[in-house]
Amino acid sequence: MTGGHSPLPRGPFSARYPAAAAMVVFALVPYLALSAALQPLTPIIARQLHTSLQTMSMGSGLANAGYAVGTVLAVQLAQHLPQRRMMVLYAVALVVGSVLTAAASSPEMFIAGRVLQGVCTSLLLIAAVPPLVLAFGLERLRETAVIMSVCIFGAVALGPTLGGIQASADAWRPLFWIVALISLAAFVLSILTFEDSPPMDRSAPWSPGVLAVAAVGCVAAFYGSSQLLTHRFLELITVVPLVGGLGLIVMVIRHQYRAKRPLLTIRSMLSSTIPVAALTLALLAAAASVSATDLTASLLAHRYTPLHLGLLFLPELAGAVI
Repeated sequence: MTGGHSPLPRGPFSARYPAAAAMVVFALVPYLALSAALQPLTPIIARQLHTSLQTMSMGSGLANAGYAVGTVLAVQLAQHLPQRRMMVLYAVALVVGSVLTAAASSPEMFIAGRVLQGVCTSLLLIAAVPPLVLAFGLERLRETAVIMSVCIFGAVALGPTLGGIQASADAWRPLFWIVALISLAAFVLSILTFEDSPPMDRSAPWSPGVLAVAAVGCVAAFYGSSQLLTHRFLELITVVPLVGGLGLIVMVIRHQYRAKRPLLTIRSMLSSTIPVAALTLALLAAAASVSATDLTASLLAHRYTPLHLGLLFLPELAGAVI
């Protein structure tokens, strides 16, 4: 191990593909499934936590911003810190976020838990998926692709159905506690499958400026989009943070494309190795599929009951498996 530290003991299931794959599934499913399930549950949560739908919309926007910022942060941490050790810490934080959300007694507690879930999900995506791809070779690549598909598209497709079932019962906490248990399972498996590994590149420069601009851009853009629930697009509270945030994100991408030693390897994304391409596709697919599902559910909410609407998305789960 680099840096003068002795490697930690390996977990008993470190060489077992099913355990490693299950850990990835349990790490990625909670946030994605809940994001897709929230549409019918949001009015119930808002009523029980004595808050407004606009506050809930802002909370969802901040959670999505956390998911986006976590991706950039994960790349920086992977370069300088032992990733498998960090993955255990990410899993602990995911459990904390899931428990905060399920046990929330105030909107602030709920939103804090959701933001922590979003950040930790993207941290785990960067930390957990590459070992699954690299450690078991090309002979397992097909199974890994199926797992990623089921994780991302399957969780998003199943979310509205789960949300509809809970909304029909006028409840939301049971689903969130189940998600907390899944997060706990991810933490346990992160220990059982533990195999110490060194940082990717300790000589890589720290990029606090890139992280700061990316964070401000993501938070501003998602905050602006969350205001669309109660404001017009051209109102200042909506258009200024939305356009300004997108501008900062574009500036970060442009800077990283031209940088000699970039934090985000934009230039090589399209021609890089399979793991990098798969990660990029996974991130884009997750963001797009959650947004598309939520938009579709919102447009159809007035025509169907929550359970009926959720069942309409269920065939997508079979499509993800196939």
